[in-house]
Amino acid sequence: MAVESYRRNVMPEPQVEPKTREKSGTRTRTRVVSLKKAETLVYLALFVLIAAAAIFVLSLKMEAYELQTEKAQLENEIAIKEGEISELRTEVTDLASYDRIYEKANELGLDLNNGNVKVAEKYGKD
Repeated sequence: MAVESYRRNVMPEPQVEPKTREKSGTRTRTRVVSLKKAETLVYLALFVLIAAAAIFVLSLKMEAYELQTEKAQLENEIAIKEGEISELRTEVTDLASYDRIYEKANELGLDLNNGNVKVAEKYGKD
């Protein structure tokens, strides 16, 4: 009891001012939605999964682009080599013609003797 009387005597009670209410037609209530730990972990895992899938898809697209450019370069090199091969085949055909061989034989002083002429098979098949 001594404590109660001390508090009454020494510490004055705070005065409560009457609150004035403003009259308004609507009352607004704010409600904060809180997530549980499990829901937060599920959303976080979902976000990480979506981010990882996006990164994976982008890396695959980048790799496909690099392979496509490499393929185009190789096809270009193949076309160049095929052109060179065609040119060399034309040159071989020209050098192996009967008329050219006959002219070279005459330049070297060789005579045409049908007994010495033999037919050789072509070294490669077309």
